[in-house]
Amino acid sequence: MWKLHKSQLSQALNGLSDRAKEAKEFLVQLRNMVQQIQENSVEFEACLVAQCDALIDALNRRKAQLLARVNKEHEHKLKVVRDQISHCTVKLRQTTGLMEYCLEVIKENDPSGFLQISDALIRRVHLTEDQWGKGTLTPRMTTDFDLSLDNSPLLQSIHQLDFVQMKASSPVPATPILQLEECCTHNNSATLSWKQPPLSTVPAEGYILELDDGNGGQFREVYVGKETMCTVDGLHFNSTYNARVKAFNKTGVSQYSKTLVLQTSEDTDSEEQTPPFPVPSERMPLRRMSPFSSTLNLQPSFPGRSYFDFRSSPHQLSLHSSLQSLNAPGELSSSDLSS
Repeated sequence: MWKLHKSQLSQALNGLSDRAKEAKEFLVQLRNMVQQIQENSVEFEACLVAQCDALIDALNRRKAQLLARVNKEHEHKLKVVRDQISHCTVKLRQTTGLMEYCLEVIKENDPSGFLQISDALIRRVHLTEDQWGKGTLTPRMTTDFDLSLDNSPLLQSIHQLDFVQMKASSPVPATPILQLEECCTHNNSATLSWKQPPLSTVPAEGYILELDDGNGGQFREVYVGKETMCTVDGLHFNSTYNARVKAFNKTGVSQYSKTLVLQTSEDTDSEEQTPPFPVPSERMPLRRMSPFSSTLNLQPSFPGRSYFDFRSSPHQLSLHSSLQSLNAPGELSSSDLSS
């Protein structure tokens, strides 16, 4: 009975461990969200300041244009008034001279001399008087500026200036998580399993699994589909492969998962096996990396073609792959993935 209880407790602990692992991954996701929110806030504030500065610059340019029109009107008014002042000054000087001359003539005691010029003086005085009466004493320009700035539409627009809640486009799926406890290698085969992050709200339409050539070269797609488990057969023995996966939907693709390092087993009988196609005679030295490494220094891959044969089952998809650019067979020994 106590063994049964131990087994039940062990199974319960395994389930609780899975939940704790998901909670830990979820906390990491939340912490990343905090950092992303801070970065997005700084970027958005900078964008807002740039937009407001652009509005202020446009308003300053318009202000300069309006001030130029006011200055032009100011100069025009001054010119008209100054011309009228000059005209009236000349006219007044002439009138004053005529009046002084007439006063001197009136003082003349010679009647015959006065009569000779009196008619002409009378006509000239009347003509001068008439000239002053034809709007000469009315200002040609008003002191008021016949301009009014209608700023109410702009003020209303400024008061209505607000954020518009943009309709967010459909986001890309979250980055898949490789399930280390279910990933393993057996001989020259590798089985990889992955899942969507906890509480992920964006469904993935499929996944893209990529492996390198076993020499740290470029990654290549080895599987594209909806399954979350894939077995890659036909790998070279005693070789180190790097694997990663990403999700996709109609909007786009997610970021790559962390890079997982797979070590195939050594095979003592592999030297007697004939490879199905030519392989390079020289092998590059292998570089072991931590399974939890998220970065990889890529090297140029060996040129060649890829041959793939897919087999599907209800639970997993098996993939036979043969790469000309992979390493030549080595010696036999089994090495599973270290988690």
